Amino acid sequence: MVGVSYEPEAGIKVIDRYVFKELMVPFLIGTVAVVLMFQANLLIFLMKTYSIANIPALALAQMIWFKTPDFLRQTLPVGMALASSLAVSRLARESELTAMRSGGASIRRILRPIAAFGLLVAIGNFYLSERLYPVAEKRFTEVSQQALILGTSPEYKANVLIKLRNSVAYFASVRRLQDDRLLIQDGLIHEQRRTGEVIFYVAPTGIYDKGVLTFEDAEMYIFSAERVDYYPAKRMTIDEKISLADTFITPQSADKTVFELSKTIEDGKRTGLDTTFLEVDYHSRFAIPASCLIFALAGPVFAVWFGRSGGFVGVLLSILLVMVYYNMFVVSTQILGRNGWVSPVVAAWLPNAILLVFGLIGLRRLE
Repeated sequence: MVGVSYEPEAGIKVIDRYVFKELMVPFLIGTVAVVLMFQANLLIFLMKTYSIANIPALALAQMIWFKTPDFLRQTLPVGMALASSLAVSRLARESELTAMRSGGASIRRILRPIAAFGLLVAIGNFYLSERLYPVAEKRFTEVSQQALILGTSPEYKANVLIKLRNSVAYFASVRRLQDDRLLIQDGLIHEQRRTGEVIFYVAPTGIYDKGVLTFEDAEMYIFSAERVDYYPAKRMTIDEKISLADTFITPQSADKTVFELSKTIEDGKRTGLDTTFLEVDYHSRFAIPASCLIFALAGPVFAVWFGRSGGFVGVLLSILLVMVYYNMFVVSTQILGRNGWVSPVVAAWLPNAILLVFGLIGLRRLE
């Protein structure tokens, strides 16, 4: 009698490949569709807010292109949720999940390729956030300054405080002129050369042009413990680049890598600044990619519960999961974290922890 040998591991490998194939199509379609939606919304915003006739078409395309890595890092968890929910709900609805379990595969073993897929997406998301996102945000800011911000930002701004290389400058008002020049009124520059000696430069007017800051009729006051010295400096020049974005636009942390954010936080704490929002952003750089793996674990569990309810259930489950997660994320990071009600670590990771706990509880019930 000829016996037929059965290798369970070979069958499991077939299941792994089959589940991977089921995940790929909805993941790609969901990710691309949401990214296109984000791009379309950005285009509509630009067309409604600004005069498109004054914006070069190339600059418009570049802004959308450079913003795409940001859209992708936010969309990859959505694509993972959609892929895991749709794939598993279809397997459950058509009894293929039951057949796999009858062949000896447990729910945990069936979900292993989904978890592996989610881990790959999470790694890709972190790489995107660390390597492409900061660089793209810098380029987006540069193009925005040239094409939009310099054309639509206020021509005048009062009470401007700028950190120079070795000093701090305060300007009562700054007016932007042609060719990116700045007209400065009532300038005050503070410089501390050595311990116990402080220098103030005061001038009624000044011009910033191509990296050179020139003050007319300037006066210099040197304060020390013993006396105050006064020197009429007349014409004074400072050869130092001043960013128009620093003057007219609030700086952001989006164009910093994790290492740069960490250094900024350390420097801020050393000088006594409140770095809570930077710390929340720092931990969010890890929490958002990790959510891809969380969706890969939690999405299939809920899909199995409702897999026989209809073909639309997978889509509905993924949409609900994403909506619940991102609402929790916004509340946790923007309200709880930035107001200091919870630590930045808790604020960034709390939504992941809640979703993971529900997923593990559901997985245990399924087993």
